[in-house]
Amino acid sequence: MRVGTGDERIKQVAIAAAILAGVSCGVVTLLLGWRHVPGVLGEWLGMVAGIMSTPYFLEASFVVVGVLTVIVLNTVRRQREGDDFVSLEQLEARDQARANANRLPPATHD
Repeated sequence: MRVGTGDERIKQVAIAAAILAGVSCGVVTLLLGWRHVPGVLGEWLGMVAGIMSTPYFLEASFVVVGVLTVIVLNTVRRQREGDDFVSLEQLEARDQARANANRLPPATHD
């Protein structure tokens, strides 16, 4: 893990604050505005708002929103920066024995 500079750290905190503000505004809009949406969509949003505001489901819904946010951010980061996998070269036993046989013996100093 690398330590970020001051400007990079401020940018990370600003992005995190923007994400939290966006999620908070979305939840508040859903809880206050579902009554104004007509039809089946309004009824469905009312049901979702009711489930989200039930004590145990409230915490669970925020956990789900948080996990989905992390997955989306990680997917975007991996697309931008590329994979972070490293492939290691593995020698078979026969090749490893040949590599050890080709080594020079250590020099002795008299």
